[in-house]
Amino acid sequence: MISPTILSKHELAEVLQRVSPAGKEFGAARICRMLADEHSIQTVRVNTRCSIGNISDIVSKSLNPKIQDLGIYVACVKPAYKINNKFDQPSGQMLWSFYREAGNDPQYHPESLSDALRRDVSALRSEYPDYYAPSLDETSERWHEVLTGAGDAEF
Repeated sequence: MISPTILSKHELAEVLQRVSPAGKEFGAARICRMLADEHSIQTVRVNTRCSIGNISDIVSKSLNPKIQDLGIYVACVKPAYKINNKFDQPSGQMLWSFYREAGNDPQYHPESLSDALRRDVSALRSEYPDYYAPSLDETSERWHEVLTGAGDAEF
């Protein structure tokens, strides 16, 4: 699994040089400064602290293209927990972080990831013996059907 990361002072300086070469810092640089020290930050915190409305637009147009050759990038992930708005409704907020490219990640080895997935599926089968978990050899469409309840739950 690719994990979020924080940046060293040297890495941050290199990123800021790419994002704000003239030294004047705008939205992209503010995002970089915030995410360099902390990861998995909720959308609303990035919006508020960096004074940015559309984080994805800034990241995809003004940030990631300028730092991609450094082997790091900014991305968001859906949280494993529900984030409600002030009206107690699901907000759709994401968690923002810096990440390192998978190819440079010491944990990224397809064989070990497959072994880890097999262990996880086996553990889930043990924990929930009455539920059907498809084989790892099934297609992604079949997995989606089973996980969403659209597929036949029988072997």
